This record gives sequence, structure tokens and C-alpha cells, in this order.
Amino acid sequence: MRPVTSLGLVVLLALVVSVAWAGDPEEHVLYGTYEDVPSVGWWPANASGMIGVGGVEFFVIPGNGGGLTLPVRAEIVDSRISEILSDGIIGPVCVGDVRGQPTIYVAEYRLITVYDEDAANAGAASAQALAEKWAQSVAAGLPQVLPSPYAAHPTRRPWRGLEK
Repeated sequence: MRPVTSLGLVVLLALVVSVAWAGDPEEHVLYGTYEDVPSVGWWPANASGMIGVGGVEFFVIPGNGGGLTLPVRAEIVDSRISEILSDGIIGPVCVGDVRGQPTIYVAEYRLITVYDEDAANAGAASAQALAEKWAQSVAAGLPQVLPSPYAAHPTRRPWRGLEK
């Protein structure tokens, strides 16, 4: 291969890598549509909606919401928390919007959408108020349960559109 051709390939590769590197991060959603939602496998049908890790409670899902049953919602959130902790992420935790509903994000990972029926069942003033409360609890709890090899892992920037 001639030096000019090799140099051209290197420059092209560097350009492609720099464009990919500079792009917006993508939202991480394990289950993005109802077709992706798992049927409840291991989650007991009579389980409470307490979401947490070890002895650290993040929040309690008060029931069904968004067309999903409590056990399905809990299993989805459990999977998402496992993914977040596996990546060593502790934040930032913020509330965004998905289809007009307040949604909690941990960096670019969607954790849970809070619905009006959640607020009513939990006795909260609004879905937004409940989402803010849950987000604060998640932000306080994640550093406590992060596996020790990740203890010094920095937070990532929030998913696009969620910066404050």
C-alpha cells in the first residue's frame, strides 16, 4: 500500500472516530416498548413494590401503572438498577419526561416513569412531586450500594435534554 493511501485511511478513520466520540449519548432503556417487556419470571406475585438493594430502600412502587402490573414494573426496575450498578454509575439522578410523564434517569439510563395513579396511590400531590422524591432517594442510595471496585467511579453526564 502506498504511503499516501495509508495516510488517507488513517485520516478518514480519525475523522469517523472523532465524529462518533462527539455525538450525543444515547438513552439506555432495557425495555423500551411494551413488546420488549418481559413476562414476570422470578418475581413473586405477592411481592411488595419496595425497590432497593440490600438494606437500602430507594422507593416503593404503590401498584400498577402505565398499563403494567406491579410485579412487571418491579422486575423492570430491578433489571435497570442491576445494569446501572454493573456499569458503576451513581449519577447524576434527575427527572426527565417520557410521553408527558415524569421519568427518573440515572445518567443516560431510564429507571422508572411515574404516573398519576402512582401519585394517587402513594398520597403524593402529583406524579412530578413523587418522581422528585423518588429521585432524591435513589441519588442518596446508589452511592451506598455501589460495588466496591467502582467506589471512585465518577458520575456521567445526564442524558441529553436532562441537563439542569
